[in-house]
Amino acid sequence: MRYTLAVLFLTIIFISLAIAWERYEGNPVLSPGEPWCYGALSDPDIIAVPGGGFYMVYSAAGVDSGSYTTLTRPGAAWSPDGFTWTMSDRAVITNGVPGTWDSAAVETPAILFEGDSIILMYVGDWAHGAWEDMALGMAISHDGGVTYTRKSDHPVFEKDTSRHEEYYWIESPSLLRIGDSLVMWYNGVSSWGHIVVNRATSIDGIQWNRCASNPVMEVGEPGSFDDIGVYSPCVRPLGDSLCMLYQGYMAGDTSWIDFDSACLGWATSTDNGITWRRFPGNPILGPGPAGAWDENGVVTPSFCFNGDQIIAVYWNGGSVDVGGQLGIVTHSLTGIKERAKTIDKYHISCYPNPFNSCCRISSPGNAKITMFDLDGRAIAELNSNCAIWEPVSSVSSGIYFVRANLGDKWSQPKKVVYLK
Repeated sequence: MRYTLAVLFLTIIFISLAIAWERYEGNPVLSPGEPWCYGALSDPDIIAVPGGGFYMVYSAAGVDSGSYTTLTRPGAAWSPDGFTWTMSDRAVITNGVPGTWDSAAVETPAILFEGDSIILMYVGDWAHGAWEDMALGMAISHDGGVTYTRKSDHPVFEKDTSRHEEYYWIESPSLLRIGDSLVMWYNGVSSWGHIVVNRATSIDGIQWNRCASNPVMEVGEPGSFDDIGVYSPCVRPLGDSLCMLYQGYMAGDTSWIDFDSACLGWATSTDNGITWRRFPGNPILGPGPAGAWDENGVVTPSFCFNGDQIIAVYWNGGSVDVGGQLGIVTHSLTGIKERAKTIDKYHISCYPNPFNSCCRISSPGNAKITMFDLDGRAIAELNSNCAIWEPVSSVSSGIYFVRANLGDKWSQPKKVVYLK
């Protein structure tokens, strides 16, 4: 029963995601400024603050005031509404001392509230561009994210070259608490050159156990927007399910990756993030038009839920030379959480159910009746309060959902089973 409800919930989400995402008219919301972050902002992670407001961390490239060298380290920002942001006046965690594993870069941060504290997971690097040496570290904040203290001076998670799914390097963590465990999704670059999503769990944040079925999300089919990379996963809970926003990369014609093709995709999971199903309408967002601040790309996304709204933040792909900036895009879920938890606003009936040739669907008034598959795709529409659905020959046996709407009233989806 719980699995059926989760599938129903995800079907409602997929139906809702067919509606367009909207860029915030005030974009970009954060831009480089002070010397410590003069070069570029990138790799944001946003979460809703318990009690109200929003908190964001991001990678910032700038000048170190002591050594006068260019370093990458996390900055932070706070917002009362998700659109107006106040930046920190300095990095929230420093780089390691020269020669240590994270002396050049502390980047792609991921955050998680734990009671009165915030956990920060990050990627460390001893030299810019030394990708194959990147590892993951962890830090804790007890002052609302103003400053962080490392849990260890050493990496808490390193690549395992014996595993093909992370043969070259690891990066881009996303962190949740599920039960007693910290659960992390992270990117690995496989021996095939694919950027995939892996999963690991930990009790203390220091010792980690990889998922036996890694990678938990492989690249898409050849020719799809994510056929070479499922990059920078951001995972958030919604009901009994998990949702992932990620950046897709296509293979280049003459290069490993076509960096100009980066778009955003959406996926969902009903088993705590071990298996994932892509939204069939992917990609959900692409680069802005020529001349726009984000014409170079929509990359390294993060998101959180704000009531019935998804607030997502992304980087425009700008480098130190171009000027990396961060922007907001939103999507209305139109009350799906409430609709998934409440009784139908009015009754619809489906008989017989299961059926093998046709199904009679009854609803009040002159309702519009729509049939959806498990991916939320509308496969048939009927305009009658007592309609007969006879699936066409291309419709296969399986589970489908029926919804009816009359004016501004919607029924909850009702499951029907078609047996050819």
